[in-house]
Amino acid sequence: MKPMHHGAPAHTFRVADKEHQFLAFRDEAAQKRNVLERELATKPEIAELVIDFRGVDAMTNSYADELIGKFYVTLAAGDAGVSTVELVGLSEETRDAITVCLERRKLAAVDADLGKLLGQSAAIDETYSCVVRLGEFRAGDVAESMGISLTNANNRLKRLAEAGAVHRERVASPEHGGREFNYRVPRSITSTVGR
Repeated sequence: MKPMHHGAPAHTFRVADKEHQFLAFRDEAAQKRNVLERELATKPEIAELVIDFRGVDAMTNSYADELIGKFYVTLAAGDAGVSTVELVGLSEETRDAITVCLERRKLAAVDADLGKLLGQSAAIDETYSCVVRLGEFRAGDVAESMGISLTNANNRLKRLAEAGAVHRERVASPEHGGREFNYRVPRSITSTVGR
């Protein structure tokens, strides 16, 4: 995982090549995902990624799965080369297609325009709302804020980190001897709270 770059700008990847696009073919989505992955491989300083869907009027579920579903599998495995990912510019149609593909794969993604998590259970969505309010935190902060066990908080935060919804950085924990992490929600999300 990359170190936190609080001042590093987010990298924006535009899905649409022109306005009013209807994206339908899996092979075109695979090509677009390959372009995204190559961009990330050539820019190792990127910590935050914004995938911009402005200009896309609609897409098929197969296109969404090939582009977003497969990319988020790579992200969850820690192989995408970024720590946080946000989706912007989603229409109701594109949001629905992405939600379907995420639910089928049991994955989640951040809709930055709405400040919500797509494709996840109510418990994970509730946890996401909590961490957005906290901004920077540790698992104990989430457990205390939500009234849940530390183990439950750690499990939920692991899911959010795999979804690219939070940045996770391991810190030394001499008093506990185990693994401990600091977490951070991207500033672009925390700045939308209360809008």
